Amino acid sequence: MMGSDLKYAVITTVVALGVIVTGALTAVMH
Repeated sequence: MMGSDLKYAVITTVVALGVIVTGALTAVMH
């Protein structure tokens, strides 16, 4: 259970960072 929660938290963080980076790059490009 602990491992699953940690894995879920890591995946969520990575996805969130990916969205933020993509948005920032898009803003810079345009």
